[in-house]
Amino acid sequence: MVEVPTIKLFEQAICNQYYSDQSIHLRTAQDIDEGLCKVPAIQNELATLTGLKFTFDALPGLLTALYYGSIADKFGRRLVLSLCCAGTLCSLLWILFICYADTNLPVKLVWLSSIFLCVGGSQRVAKGMNFTIIADTVDKSHRTKYMYLLAGIPHLTTLIAPPVSGLLMLIRIWLPFVVAIGALTLGLLIIILMPESLRHHSSPPKSPLLGAADTLTRTESDEGTVTPPEQLPRGIHDRLPGPSTQNKEWWRDIVVLIQMPGLPFCYLLFFLKPLAMISKAFVYQYASYNFQWGLSQTTWLRFSQAGGSTLATIVVLPLLSSTLSRRGLHAQMLDLNVIRLSLLVATTGFVLLQLSYHSWMLLLALFICGLSEGEEPALQGLATSLIDREYHARLFTSVAVVEILAKLIGGPMMGRLFSIGHAKSSGVCFSVSAIILFVLMVIACVQRIKR
Repeated sequence: MVEVPTIKLFEQAICNQYYSDQSIHLRTAQDIDEGLCKVPAIQNELATLTGLKFTFDALPGLLTALYYGSIADKFGRRLVLSLCCAGTLCSLLWILFICYADTNLPVKLVWLSSIFLCVGGSQRVAKGMNFTIIADTVDKSHRTKYMYLLAGIPHLTTLIAPPVSGLLMLIRIWLPFVVAIGALTLGLLIIILMPESLRHHSSPPKSPLLGAADTLTRTESDEGTVTPPEQLPRGIHDRLPGPSTQNKEWWRDIVVLIQMPGLPFCYLLFFLKPLAMISKAFVYQYASYNFQWGLSQTTWLRFSQAGGSTLATIVVLPLLSSTLSRRGLHAQMLDLNVIRLSLLVATTGFVLLQLSYHSWMLLLALFICGLSEGEEPALQGLATSLIDREYHARLFTSVAVVEILAKLIGGPMMGRLFSIGHAKSSGVCFSVSAIILFVLMVIACVQRIKR
């Protein structure tokens, strides 16, 4: 709802400040002719502002994700989700204040909105908590199907949000923010009323390696079955956690998780796939500049991408998962094959983005990119199948840290690559994303899961 309006809000603020020292003085953001903002100096500053905004938005999650993971294990998932909603709400209000309420303030002050995301740890932590709730309550043989549906819900709402956002932007730029703020407030009330999924145990949870060894050495296994320590593969028994304080144990479990069989591959994808996908954030600015679209028109690009994402995560992959599971295909192999196919589709989409010299090609490329969104829930389903459910919160919060690191690196990198290609009206950042995704696809094709 607010992705494109935020970019337009930034552009208007930069444009107003750019012309304030010249003969044209724009008193309010509403007076700005959008055509005046398409000069390279303004667009390059907008790319820098957006790229660094990605970085600063990632910092709160990086610094607090593991902390909120421990809070979720101790006090429940609802508390963390509530804090995430509150922090995001305050962040949006700050952006509105800087860009709209007083255009005389330096636009770079919008970077301070990231401070509010320390409350709850940002949307990435909230996303991790949602998937943790699914992992808490659903058996591993059916888990990925529900993760597809959960991942598809935001894409389904995106089919509605872009056209509504585009229409609201034509009336007043701040109207999409009002709708978003109302939705966050409603979500906060729902979170408070929903049941808690955390299951408290009378005894400390067993090592994550116990569940992993059981999963990796048997074709079929019930959730929670524990392999005796003497039967664990050589090398694993020596790494079993011993007695320690709670905080140290939490960090030690994260280190052990990263070293477990199969999880290094998962963490590699958790890092590089989000890094590659960051370049999509610049497609609206790319289309606005190359095709002379108003930013309100670019909301339809999000609609195209959401169409592909919804088709993949709501319809195709859940049906495929159910059908192949009934035919006896192992859940881990199904997840791995979905990951491979999704990376191939994503690579194709970004290659087409690079070659998009017509608007219909851009729409098609984003639709294809949307079809690759099944990779994330499949990867999450694969990762959770390798560990016991007591360690799901640790897994998802550590994954949040990895993905946030990807944004810290990828935001400025893709912003700089976009600025380099901007002078030639080419999407260099899309080419780099395609290369990264292709390498990941090759790695996924040679990856083997032991059963």
